[in-house]
Amino acid sequence: MYSIDLSEISIEDFAKTIVTVELLPSRKVLADHIERIVLALRQLGVDDLAVLKKRLADKQSFPDLGAQLGVDVDWLTLLNREVNSYVSRPVPLAKLGYLSEPELAGLRARGIKTTKDLYEQAAARADRSDLAIDAAMSAERLDHVLRLANLVRVNGVGPAFAVFLVDAGVEGPSDFLHRDVSVMADDYNRNIEDGAPKLRVEDLEFVQRYCRSLPEDIEW
Repeated sequence: MYSIDLSEISIEDFAKTIVTVELLPSRKVLADHIERIVLALRQLGVDDLAVLKKRLADKQSFPDLGAQLGVDVDWLTLLNREVNSYVSRPVPLAKLGYLSEPELAGLRARGIKTTKDLYEQAAARADRSDLAIDAAMSAERLDHVLRLANLVRVNGVGPAFAVFLVDAGVEGPSDFLHRDVSVMADDYNRNIEDGAPKLRVEDLEFVQRYCRSLPEDIEW
């Protein structure tokens, strides 16, 4: 599974995360009265994040839902953004900046255009042999781009940071959990170009929390 299974995250666990982690400044208001709101959501039949995401998909219902929960539409909009931040977004393979155009064309011929496509079709070791041949690339190059695809599933990891992580020996989310984030932040910030945004330890702690819930299906 490319993304987190939202049905496995109860709204109580979601609420606990909201009150214990460093939210984006614009979303800190979500922590206000969250325990009361969770109880109200339970009464509406919302017991996990998958159900909550589905309920929040209809923005036209926000005024009525807000009245039931005792919050305004702006609060629900922020809640919707926070829930959707748990969903791993596919990245076009071309944006990884690693594959050549002939290799990209070979993968497109197999219906693989994004990191999600690659993750789902190349997770099994046996499938990668034929895929590498079709894409006219070595098995080593395919494994490398699969590691990048594995890492950009993590909320907070973009293509450039994924390259840094793979170069540092991190193959996937489970590897990231065992890394010292303060050391990693120092290493990253020491090697970036002048003027580039720096990573904070808090940013990497957020990434680690996200990694704990991500399934890993790749056979190495």
